Amino acid sequence: MEHSGMVHHTWNSSYIALSFLIAALASYISLELAGRAGRNLRNAANRFWLVAQALVLGYGIWAMHFVGMLAFEVKAAVQFNAAWTALSGLAAVVFMYPALLILHSGTFNLRRLAVAGTVAGTGIAVMHYLGMYGFRVPGTAVEIAWLPLIGSLLIAVGASMAALFLFHRLSGAWRTQQGRFKIVGLQALASLVMGAAIIGMHYTGMAALKYNVTDELALGTAASGADTALLGLVVSVVSFLLLGLAVTSIFMDAGRGGDLDELDFETNATAAASAAD
Repeated sequence: MEHSGMVHHTWNSSYIALSFLIAALASYISLELAGRAGRNLRNAANRFWLVAQALVLGYGIWAMHFVGMLAFEVKAAVQFNAAWTALSGLAAVVFMYPALLILHSGTFNLRRLAVAGTVAGTGIAVMHYLGMYGFRVPGTAVEIAWLPLIGSLLIAVGASMAALFLFHRLSGAWRTQQGRFKIVGLQALASLVMGAAIIGMHYTGMAALKYNVTDELALGTAASGADTALLGLVVSVVSFLLLGLAVTSIFMDAGRGGDLDELDFETNATAAASAAD
């Protein structure tokens, strides 16, 4: 039975809220890791934190994307192609690391920021559309809406440039001159903005793909598909475990003296104040 028209869908507000939470939390931890990495990439420890930042941010964006796709609910047994879904997650990390490397490999300027932002934004877009390609709704065909697609690409690059600027700002000498509470507050605010930008790109990108019904019988009688509730739970648990592991590593590093630059600055400031007295 053939039928034309868009497939009826609803949005699950709980998954939308969860996708924002994952994006904001990953952004916050990435900002913290940016401070650990610094800008001297000749140091092995700094390179480690840079790799950790790329992994956390790349995986966090992918997990947000995956949960955001689960928020798209249709009365059919949707399916996820495992290979394309895994490849989309890999793309997010693979593009994020060179973007961070470009950002910290020379004098900071608008051109460098634009190149790094374009690389990161391209990675986010590739991740998103690879993941969408692996999302299958039986009995439908996908139609591309070009205006939202272009909009999603612009948002991805713009959000990436904003995020990378914040990473640069919070990974240099300026950071050591601010109090810890101020840094935490700025990172919290920035992570909320970054989270909103990331999910803005995701849902704009989803609006770029229209699922038109081609076979109403196949759409209505598909018997097996992904258990979205279980998938959402698994991805969420793994996400929070990995992000929690990153936070634990940060605190362990701090306990070993990972914030030496900040401590040195505070010590010098205290000594200067004592000398003045």
